[in-house]
Amino acid sequence: MSDVNVTLDVSAVPVQPAGAGRYIIELVQALSYHDECSLRLITRKGDGPRWSKLDRTASIVSVVPDPRPLRLIYEKVLLGAKVSSFGPTIYHGPHYTLPGRCAMPTVVTIHDMTFFDQPDVHEKAKVHFFQAAIKQAARRADALVCVSSRTAAAFRARFPDSGPVITAPHGIDHLRFSPTPPAPTTDEVVLTRLGLDVNRPRFVHVGTLEPRKGLVDLLKAFEEVVAAVPEIELVFVGQRGWGLEGFDQALKVFPSPDSVRFTGYVADEDLPSLLRTASAVVYPSINEGFGLPAAEGLACGAAVVTTRGSVMEEICGPAAWLAEPANPNSLARMLLEAFHAETAERERRKISGLERVQDYTWDKAAASHLEAYRVAAVAHGEKQGK
Repeated sequence: MSDVNVTLDVSAVPVQPAGAGRYIIELVQALSYHDECSLRLITRKGDGPRWSKLDRTASIVSVVPDPRPLRLIYEKVLLGAKVSSFGPTIYHGPHYTLPGRCAMPTVVTIHDMTFFDQPDVHEKAKVHFFQAAIKQAARRADALVCVSSRTAAAFRARFPDSGPVITAPHGIDHLRFSPTPPAPTTDEVVLTRLGLDVNRPRFVHVGTLEPRKGLVDLLKAFEEVVAAVPEIELVFVGQRGWGLEGFDQALKVFPSPDSVRFTGYVADEDLPSLLRTASAVVYPSINEGFGLPAAEGLACGAAVVTTRGSVMEEICGPAAWLAEPANPNSLARMLLEAFHAETAERERRKISGLERVQDYTWDKAAASHLEAYRVAAVAHGEKQGK
């Protein structure tokens, strides 16, 4: 019998999810295997069938308007009352925000603190919105989930008087993200379907294209690399985001345009093939809450090149080649080192990487969230008793 009744707002997850959207989907699936948890999912109107497929036991409430401005208004004005009508439940806002007039125990997920620490890497309107949302969560939430110890430390430093903070690192689906493709899948079939040459060496970057991913620095670094290794290509996997003027300009003057490819959005089931077959997975992001592409790259047995002094270094450690942040020359050196590494060195790092990420599972993430839900229920009861 369920002893944790949770209402989870999934209305912000797009049809083609990335980043936080993938976290929410994986969390829903992982929680569905925990009998002690009963889930109710708040979805956009018409989006219920997608979530029913992920968790057939969950109650689906499809009430949120689809356009983003109306969705935000609904959350602020009406969602709290709607959730209160469900009876005893714990509300989880998985992407920084809480509804207005929320009378039940609440949990909020904080993915990173860059809206405060590096606001220039975000759209100005989002900086204002999410700074306000995080301040509200720190003030009102009964418990907070942070996706890494680095994010938790940054949050506590800024909001020492917030509710309890539970660190719940993201997980990895080790059945899909592994050095060997599950039968009958073959990586060659996936690469061919994506229009890639199976015999050509490539660096692969996964993530929404936006300023904080270090894209311009990556292009500058790759210019040096392709001069030394003309056959190499750089493949960007993911959707276009915002603030790409500098990146687009750098592309226009890039001396080897045929060596840079874009796949657009790639379905989750195809992503491991790109990581497994990469000469290196490159993730030179300036700052992240967790850095899932780097961790999934290690889980696939790939060489990973990422940023020193970041959460990615915390996860990858010496298994990855670490470049100085915002330093194209350092990044170029690490890409070339990874590409030219001896077989024994690549194997050593591969084994190290597989060991480092083996304990990152979505089941463990779900268990940490269940802890947060129970902590929130107790904290809320103590507040009510005062």
